[in-house]
Amino acid sequence: MKRSLQQRLVVVWLVCVTLGAAPLALAQSNPLGLSSSLNLLSFGNFFAPSADVQGQVAVGGNASITGYTINATWPYTQALYGGTALTVGGNLDISGGAVFGNTVVGGSLAVANGTSFHGSVQVAGNLSTTSNWLSATSISYGGTSNLSPWQSPVAAKVDPTSVQTGINFAAEQQRLTSLSQSFDTLANTGTSYMQDSTLVLNANHANVAVFDLTAVDVTHNMRLDNFGPDTTVILNVLGQSVNFSAGGYQNFNLASDLAVGHVLFNLPEATQVSFVSGVYASFLAPLAQFSTAGGGFIGGQVVVDSWSGKGQVNSNPFIAAVPEPESYAMLLAGMGLMAYTLRRRRSGVATF
Repeated sequence: MKRSLQQRLVVVWLVCVTLGAAPLALAQSNPLGLSSSLNLLSFGNFFAPSADVQGQVAVGGNASITGYTINATWPYTQALYGGTALTVGGNLDISGGAVFGNTVVGGSLAVANGTSFHGSVQVAGNLSTTSNWLSATSISYGGTSNLSPWQSPVAAKVDPTSVQTGINFAAEQQRLTSLSQSFDTLANTGTSYMQDSTLVLNANHANVAVFDLTAVDVTHNMRLDNFGPDTTVILNVLGQSVNFSAGGYQNFNLASDLAVGHVLFNLPEATQVSFVSGVYASFLAPLAQFSTAGGGFIGGQVVVDSWSGKGQVNSNPFIAAVPEPESYAMLLAGMGLMAYTLRRRRSGVATF
């Protein structure tokens, strides 16, 4: 009885998070409160020497990108999502590769040969290119430019204040840090054990399966068991320095697995994360310097303080079930029960 009630409270809490991001009419939503098209969010600097991000990228600091493709899937002929594909709050240095969709830069933009923009380019500061030419559908800049007088399309000089990223990175980092800490307070509802060299995670077919893990745990191979069609898994990993060096993620490492889009690695304490593996999961590490220096693959949404490395990130947004409108009354009742339970806990009175 106790575990059943706790699981219901977890589900209600998770649903409450999603309500701020989407209406009840949707069957699924993003529990992180992010657009499902946003594949990678870095609050600080972003350094990517190669590889690609299938979806959209937002960077609060400076970005240095080489031979990188953003917002497109192979064979890289059209945008995966409409709108702004790359947002950079600071300066952007880009060499080679392509951005499919619009690009907005809050600082200055420096472009080397071999770079193409398949959308508009808006720059609040200076714009410079090694070829004096820029491939884009439209160009505007607020500072200086070395573009050729014969540039086509013609670049427009604008008021720097008119170029807006549309993202309050500081507020988003605060919100997602609080959300990460809230996930960490959820009761452990899954069970885990070691089998040979593999950490087995038993979701027990729960709607929301929560696991409390350590930095040592994620160095092992993992296997996800008893994952239901509507199960969401939250893996709370504690530790300031976390190294994802496992070689295998059974039952959530293929695009056909039920777990794709339903697994989140939550790292509320991490300030340093190293990832050299491959997994279909999302990562919430709002305080971490996230490194993929040795390469790697992530099939999910990624939220970090800063990013450095050549890892590939595919668009598999983190989703969770949301009740239909007719269950709204039940949701409100659950919210009341959760609030009552929290009050009783704070007063020191046993609730069940």
